Amino acid sequence: MKAEKDVTFTVDIPSDFTVNADRMHLSNILNNLIDNAVKYSGEKVAIHIAAEEDRLTVSDNGIGISPSDLKHIFEKFYRAHTGNLHDVKGYGLGLYYVHSIVEKHGWSISVESESGKGTTFTLSL
Repeated sequence: MKAEKDVTFTVDIPSDFTVNADRMHLSNILNNLIDNAVKYSGEKVAIHIAAEEDRLTVSDNGIGISPSDLKHIFEKFYRAHTGNLHDVKGYGLGLYYVHSIVEKHGWSISVESESGKGTTFTLSL
């Protein structure tokens, strides 16, 4: 994964944390969430990945997602309104894919976001 921005990662995952998952799809889930964090952040991106017990979270300091968009972000082809960020490319399939794969693993995904303050996705495994 490449970014033309300054991206800082912090990772808090215990050394004994394990996930029973399809490796390729779990990697794609994380890549998609990270890619969105980069695309929908300013020039300095901070991404925090954490795990505990049966949860995995990916948080960012991006532009956030409005409450009206939050209820639709996992729908196929849905793209959140980004105001003046029209240069963000995509088809509205990434989070749909994430949601689909999460459900196929028997997990759930939730999101918390505040405009201008970032977003946190939580996978409940």
